[in-house]
Amino acid sequence: MKLNIISAILAVSAASFATGACSTCPYADKPCDAPKTECASTPKLTKEMFYKNGKFDEAAAKQAYFDMMTRLGYPISENLRKNMWAIDFGLGDFPNVGMAGIFWAHENQHGVFGHEILLLPNQMLVEHAHVPNAGLPAKNECWHARAGKSYCFGETGEDASKYPDVKIPESQKKHVTVGKVSVADAKEGNVVWLNRLGAYHFQIAGPEGAVITEYGSYHQNEGNRFTNPNVKF
Repeated sequence: MKLNIISAILAVSAASFATGACSTCPYADKPCDAPKTECASTPKLTKEMFYKNGKFDEAAAKQAYFDMMTRLGYPISENLRKNMWAIDFGLGDFPNVGMAGIFWAHENQHGVFGHEILLLPNQMLVEHAHVPNAGLPAKNECWHARAGKSYCFGETGEDASKYPDVKIPESQKKHVTVGKVSVADAKEGNVVWLNRLGAYHFQIAGPEGAVITEYGSYHQNEGNRFTNPNVKF
């Protein structure tokens, strides 16, 4: 009898192994030996998750970014958890267009600026440029991916046709004016620079999302110019 019970247990264990079900993976269709990023697959995000009675739910948006950072293995400090903000640019299309951020440094005495940009998978930070304002020059900036990958669109780089899987959201297509791409990739550790002051640019995250450190000169929001006139920032 005992031998029969043991045999049954072994058979069930072998079947589970054969089917690849992984008890530590939240997605049952992923094999036990799947890479971490595959096992922790990104859930499909819908507009309904981020709007309540027609209003943007910032708390839900922040949680989506925290979940993404956990999947990417990016550390969530208490400062980040407390002071990070999330926006949909007033466009009502958050899963496709939006961002989160935190200003690590932002002071004008010595012109120091440091910013973290967070983008959900395939999410777009809308096209914009920076102009001189209030006695300040146009903002200069560059981007350093810390986790994931971001496709930085601007006036220079490779033609966007080289990246057919990078899709501009339908809601933004008519507001896009630049079509060259430089890739900020955390695995490469490279830094992408704005090619010239005043140039229009935007970013779209890769399929895992992205955390991007932005280094730049001090600026004020009044110096931002968006190609989409409906943007609120």
